Amino acid sequence: MDENKEMDSENMEDMDAMADLDAMFGQDDEMVQKAEKTVLTQNLEGFASCFPDWDLHPPVGY
Repeated sequence: MDENKEMDSENMEDMDAMADLDAMFGQDDEMVQKAEKTVLTQNLEGFASCFPDWDLHPPVGY
């Protein structure tokens, strides 16, 4: 029984720690989605810059 109380206490401490982190660094979903989209776009553009333009858009006439 005491073991369950210890687990509950640890879980509450974890929840409090997460709440503290969310209060310090939490952002609304719209901001997070915008940041994710920006990072993904930058990653894709960076990856695409490794290839010449003709490699990404080969001539269609062949």
